[in-house]
Amino acid sequence: MTHKRRRLSYLTCCTLLALGSSVVLPTVSPAFAQENQAEQRTHELQIPAQRTSLALLELAEILGIQIVFSPDLTRGQTSEAIDGNFTIEEAITAVLRGTGLTFEEQGSATYVIRRSSQNSSNRVQGNFAEQVSSASGSNSRDSVERIQVIGSNIRGARAAGNLPVTILNEEDILDTGAATGDELMRSIPQIGDISFNNERTIGGVNDARGDVASINLRGIGTGNTLTLLNGRRLVLHPGTQTENFVPVTTVNSNTLPVAGLRRLEVLRDGAAALYGTDAIAGVINYVLKDDVDSSNINLTYGHSEGTSLDQLSINGSTGFSFNDGKSHLSLSAAYYDRSAMPASDRWYASNQDRRFADGIPEEYQGSTALDNRSLSSIWGIFNSPSQGTFHIRPESMGDCTQVLADGVCAASGSLPRDMRYDPAIADQTMSSGVERINLYAYYTQDLTSTTELFAEALYYDAESRRMREQNANLTAQRFIINADAAVNPFGEDVELRNFRAVDTGQRNIVVDDTSYRLLTGLRGFKDLWDWETAVLYSRADTRDMAYNRIDINAFYEAVNQTDISLAYNPFIGGNLNNLNSGFGARNNQSVIDAITTNVSRESMSELALWDFKVSNPAILEWYAGDIGVAAGVEYRYEGYADDRDPLLDGSRPFIDPETGDLISDSSVMGSSATPDASGSRNVVSAYAEFLVPLHHTVDLQLAMRHENFSDVGSVTKPKVAFSWVPADWVQLRASYAEGFRAPNLPQVVEQGVTRSNTRTDPVTDSRYSVSEVRGGNATLEPEDSKTFSYGLALAPIDNLLITADWWNIEQTGVIGILNSQTHLLYDSLLRSQGSRNEAVVRNDELEVIYVENQYNNLDVREIGGFDVSVSYRWDTRIGRFDWKINAAHLSKFEQTPDPISAIVLAEQAAGNPAVPVDISVVGAGDLLRMNGNPKLRGFTSLNWRKENISAGIRANYVSDFYETSVNVGGEPMGIPSWSTVDLFADYRFTEGTFDGTRLRLGVRNIGNEDPPIADESFGYFSNVHSNRGRYWYVNWSLTF
Repeated sequence: MTHKRRRLSYLTCCTLLALGSSVVLPTVSPAFAQENQAEQRTHELQIPAQRTSLALLELAEILGIQIVFSPDLTRGQTSEAIDGNFTIEEAITAVLRGTGLTFEEQGSATYVIRRSSQNSSNRVQGNFAEQVSSASGSNSRDSVERIQVIGSNIRGARAAGNLPVTILNEEDILDTGAATGDELMRSIPQIGDISFNNERTIGGVNDARGDVASINLRGIGTGNTLTLLNGRRLVLHPGTQTENFVPVTTVNSNTLPVAGLRRLEVLRDGAAALYGTDAIAGVINYVLKDDVDSSNINLTYGHSEGTSLDQLSINGSTGFSFNDGKSHLSLSAAYYDRSAMPASDRWYASNQDRRFADGIPEEYQGSTALDNRSLSSIWGIFNSPSQGTFHIRPESMGDCTQVLADGVCAASGSLPRDMRYDPAIADQTMSSGVERINLYAYYTQDLTSTTELFAEALYYDAESRRMREQNANLTAQRFIINADAAVNPFGEDVELRNFRAVDTGQRNIVVDDTSYRLLTGLRGFKDLWDWETAVLYSRADTRDMAYNRIDINAFYEAVNQTDISLAYNPFIGGNLNNLNSGFGARNNQSVIDAITTNVSRESMSELALWDFKVSNPAILEWYAGDIGVAAGVEYRYEGYADDRDPLLDGSRPFIDPETGDLISDSSVMGSSATPDASGSRNVVSAYAEFLVPLHHTVDLQLAMRHENFSDVGSVTKPKVAFSWVPADWVQLRASYAEGFRAPNLPQVVEQGVTRSNTRTDPVTDSRYSVSEVRGGNATLEPEDSKTFSYGLALAPIDNLLITADWWNIEQTGVIGILNSQTHLLYDSLLRSQGSRNEAVVRNDELEVIYVENQYNNLDVREIGGFDVSVSYRWDTRIGRFDWKINAAHLSKFEQTPDPISAIVLAEQAAGNPAVPVDISVVGAGDLLRMNGNPKLRGFTSLNWRKENISAGIRANYVSDFYETSVNVGGEPMGIPSWSTVDLFADYRFTEGTFDGTRLRLGVRNIGNEDPPIADESFGYFSNVHSNRGRYWYVNWSLTF
């Protein structure tokens, strides 16, 4: 290795190691790090006289060690030349001679620089430095190694300490017990509600289903967090879900294996000027292991007590150098398998009638809003000229208007509550079964002494499986059963209004998700300039197959058959002994086969990106120190396509054969039609960043970014951050940032999207399924945001770090849509005044046919809160203890009501009976603690380690909130707080046959605490709480 080569590694290593005004130099040579007595060996050194910071950097590179120090400590310091043979300690001492600095060893091949007087050491920055060192890990090979913590693009700068950053290293991640990306995100208090999850089913085929989990930093909403892999953005999952009544997209956090992470970085501050679109709430950066020089096998098995859910993950990694050490390849693979959990495994999910369930507050018990059983049943609701509205029931119940065959009869009126269909009895799946593989490769090649080629490849494939109850017809899919139909016993035309063909069996849903990422680039240096360029292409695909759906055109034909052998009879009823299940009499299987079909939805998203960036930590030296600079340009292409089955996209609508009238755009019973959609955009961006020291204790970070979108125009946004260290034990910081979020492609390109949701209609005083026609909007503009944060970090004693950060985000032009429920309330209000809401289209009976809606830029949203963390480590004779607290408090979440919502809210407050107060206006006003958004999330943990043995305990907490769907006298039902406790014990074998083996036994939620009961699909808020209960797991790993 030549001295020039060492200079390359020193520049590219040290300039990316910034957090909390600290610099950490990674180990780059295994010859010294892997030998127990390496510090006693002598090394021939020739280091010229230069600034102390540069001398330490060069020394670390030559010796293959880590040196941790704050740039403040070395500012203005110079070191004399050293020439001769030195041990590691002698060499560091020589470099520090005359500077008033000293050092201490902090583990294998790691040395921390401090002031000679321990009382005057900069504890804040020293503790930050050690955190970075721990998270970065030990680099054990001789190459250009990039370890960068988010917060600044200036390599080697100390700007990251100006911003609130959370880092989870490998041990932190392991201690959470998380088996998936979803579980890992939920372990971080600053992550809000997880709306994309395996338990959400309300959107059916129109939701993102499968092995997907969203990322929602600060709880501000999915799509406001920029997610990176090794510093560059990840492709979005192609599925969408509805938030604020508009489609949102997310990076899938399950794409990356938890066991393959070196660290996870969370920048808890607006960073659009630094990193680009989507960084409104902050940035999540996944850093995978890319310098593996050993082999590892890792197996984890877990079981949810009292359920059929098991999880198995197998991970392996290896790495090696070749080509005389100029080339290195790291490989990793992961396999994950989880069995499904049926709703019947949990009491709170096994029954949709929760009016008197345990945990329901007394004043809400008996509320019909808690009865989620469906009017759409195998018993059916019908209408005829002579009988009016009627239903089918067991003859033994009496009150029959006409006796039919096999113990059933017709009875007047709608379906009684006690006969409603309970889908939970159908053994529907609550948590999907999943099988997943992940593959990752990282390659580096030294081209010259100043240039390196790097490349990475990522592949992900997953299949998820779940069972659901059979669909019922939508309000828009009602039709006439002809008087001459073979199954019609009434001798007149009968309208089929609400019916669920339970005898056809359940729906079987299989979702295949795949994605891949290919990246290659070059990086190097010239003098103090670092440069890097890369190109990547990534694509994600989803194929959602729903088996055993009902083709309503075929169903219509079967019901109206005049040949009884080919006819489907909707009048045979269900189980005479279990009215809610529907399982009982069945139509012929040949008829069922003729009316059932399989439908698909195939979605795709893609990302192509090229960037070039440069940085210099000392472009100019002035009175207070070196001015750093970074700049870069980026081009990216984003594509999206959604291809629905012809039965779902409007190509084959449901048309009345008798009249030729269009009944429904969709030919699939129970699903709204959604046209195929596709779109793309090009984005060109440029940024610049400066770090300006104003005093040896004061830094100013300035950044500006310009982005030009091919479809929604261009924006330019700034960021300013300030840091002041008035004493060695305290740091004060503040930042102001402007941000922007472009509308996602589905919001722009979707047209004529029909969605059906159950709504309460005050005009007819009834509750039924209402269709809503939503449309994309090509005139949508990016959402603007302003973020202000301030905080402090305290280190009153060694190894104790306390941080507190306050933040506030104000968004304008938030993309949303007026809730169809609010439209119905507004229509009722206008009708009481002699007019009507033009967006609500009704039939002659005043039932809603559909509601017209379009995505728009709405009013202001303001969210604020503060974070607190404590980290303290102390050594005793019985071992080392680590205590942590991390808490996120949400103090404000307000959405300024749109004009219509504001009118409805005012009339409700005035007591106007046309807009009943027990029908909530959703999505406007004060949203704090409403349907999620709890005020407080946090945990405290205590870990202990003594030689090869370690153990830990962690207590988790989520505060209470309200559920607006259950409302008594204008007061929504409360969802209580939830606390759980996790434990683990760990043993490392360091000699003998089992050398390199590690065994861990853990349990999450040792108290087996059920999630708070709620009026949700499975009886709890799956975006906030978990159904796992007491979850046992064992982890075994072997490194060799």
